[in-house]
Amino acid sequence: MSMDFDDLNEEQIAAVTTTEGYVRVIAGAGSGKTRALTHRFAYLVNEIGILPSHILCVTFTNKSAAEMRNRIRQLTGDNDTGYISTFHGFCVSVLQEDSNAVQYPKSFLVLDNSDIDAMLQIIYEERGLTLRQMTFSAARDMIEIRKLFKEPHYYENLIRMTLDEIHQKYLSATRADDIIFYGYLYQEKKCFALDYNDLLKFVLYIFQTNDEIRQKWQERLEYIMIDEFQDIDMIQYELMKALCPYHNNLFVVGDPDQTIYTWRGADIRYLLEFDKNFPAVRTIVMNKNYRSTQGILDAANSLISKNRDRIKKDLVAANPAGHSDA
Repeated sequence: MSMDFDDLNEEQIAAVTTTEGYVRVIAGAGSGKTRALTHRFAYLVNEIGILPSHILCVTFTNKSAAEMRNRIRQLTGDNDTGYISTFHGFCVSVLQEDSNAVQYPKSFLVLDNSDIDAMLQIIYEERGLTLRQMTFSAARDMIEIRKLFKEPHYYENLIRMTLDEIHQKYLSATRADDIIFYGYLYQEKKCFALDYNDLLKFVLYIFQTNDEIRQKWQERLEYIMIDEFQDIDMIQYELMKALCPYHNNLFVVGDPDQTIYTWRGADIRYLLEFDKNFPAVRTIVMNKNYRSTQGILDAANSLISKNRDRIKKDLVAANPAGHSDA
């Protein structure tokens, strides 16, 4: 299938066809970045001849990953859409292949909130804790904060300690949050279960400690694309850095004016300083807005210009009357 660029503007075409090396796209709201990303994936497959299974395309929600898969299927006519997923979804793919590196079976369990609550129920009953001391929702938050910020190396315990050693830590804990935290780690290890934070940490651990597995994934993933790069956090950034050095083809898209995950450790500097951290970066600015009229954009631009950490990119209306087609 040959590519049709009729519905792309100049900056979008540059984003699609600049395939090699390190590329940063600064894409304003409504500038058609999903269209550029999906066309770029299709361009790599249809024109360059890359297998879809050799492309990693990371986005931040399951919904946008599903939408991207659908759009790419239409463009390539291929049911294989490679690794188009969230960071967590990609980590599940790695672990389904390589979980033996952390002594986990291939049939490990990925926990959702209701699974975690069922584990908490067991711990509360075993140790006589009440919801008055800490609700399940507060306990989940506490576990997450502890894993992300207070004990970021917890996963080494989870991987290296025996089930019995973790159980002892749980039994000897006296403070409610220690009881809950170690009780939860014990339940996780016992069931071969991983929550969302563990998925990233376990894969990063594998890449950092197992050269053979890291190199296999580096060689497989010829092109890496990351959407919503303004929302990337340190663990995701480290994962991405571990995957790039073999082919050195990394394409990131972000809008410094739209970051929403700072409370979870997202760091906008990864986008703003991308050109300092990687060699020979090409930056493309997509600022034609396909959703709003110029009047609305002028108001938005004057507000956004007050943001301290940003890259200048005033939005320009593509359609004077503001018909949406992004």
